[in-house]
Amino acid sequence: MEQNLRQIANMLIINGSLLENSGLWYGKMGVAIFFFYYGRFTGNDLYEDYAMEVIDAIRAEIHHDSAADYARGLAGIGAGIEFLSQNGFLDINSDEILEDFDSRIRSDIMYRQQENNNIADGLCGLGLYLFHRLNCSQADELHLLTNREMMLHIVNILENEEKFLPDDLPAILSFLCRLYSLDICNPKIERCIEKVLKDFSIDDIPDVQLHSWTLALLRLAFIQDQTADLACQILERSLQTMENDEQSFVDADMTSRLLWLLQCKRLLPNAGMGLCFGRRVHTLVDQILQQSDNELLFEKGKLSLQGCAGYALAMMTASGKCNDAWLDLLG
Repeated sequence: MEQNLRQIANMLIINGSLLENSGLWYGKMGVAIFFFYYGRFTGNDLYEDYAMEVIDAIRAEIHHDSAADYARGLAGIGAGIEFLSQNGFLDINSDEILEDFDSRIRSDIMYRQQENNNIADGLCGLGLYLFHRLNCSQADELHLLTNREMMLHIVNILENEEKFLPDDLPAILSFLCRLYSLDICNPKIERCIEKVLKDFSIDDIPDVQLHSWTLALLRLAFIQDQTADLACQILERSLQTMENDEQSFVDADMTSRLLWLLQCKRLLPNAGMGLCFGRRVHTLVDQILQQSDNELLFEKGKLSLQGCAGYALAMMTASGKCNDAWLDLLG
């Protein structure tokens, strides 16, 4: 494992700063998070110094017209900064550092509410940013209240939306389930969840959405016991699909499968799932990691949290070398 980690670290040192995007999932922010973890794992401050250089490069690239979305834009970058602050990697006052981010995200939310157009497109990503900000134990009271108000606006938008696009449903459900833990507006959240699940049928889920629906229902099982059976059914279907597909372990897209498995593993105890599922997930994780021992296979250009950096973090997590808190950044 350590040899593979060094290989990825060297690859990211050479190529990470050349990424055109600054974002969390597909850009420099994910690279920075890896190097903070890797520096702590190795005890080598030079890796954390490099992570700070990457963050400085991100700051230089942010401008007034930067995209606000979570995967590639300000919401994800801000969530990453907040995460690093909360987990002791950055000694900062995140309220001060992210003040402009807060303002931009609020403006985008209010614009969506006023225009009533493309409501669900990226809205949950903005909500994820606010979720990370609201989890800050040292938040200034004014910032906390303002961000709570913005979160209420998001829930109101979702509650008043007449019909969601099918592709948006699992992301919306996952977001609502995570928000539920903050106990801000749970009656509204429950109504939104009911709307998402209206006419829902596991049999109607297309294969392309199987993994995202699995995570959503695992999260839902934690807050609604009666949905545990649904979560079991869809997890069984997802695992069988992966177990029966030998090609999945020679594909170039091992990273997305590995990240999904680790997210499932993290959610299983909260969802009250049996040990059997945990063993099967662990076996699949081992199969992927063993497959990559001899040759690391990555899609060209996938260097960040949804690529090499995420794969390396997954290796460290699976081997117990780092905690799994960073999985929260995956949405």
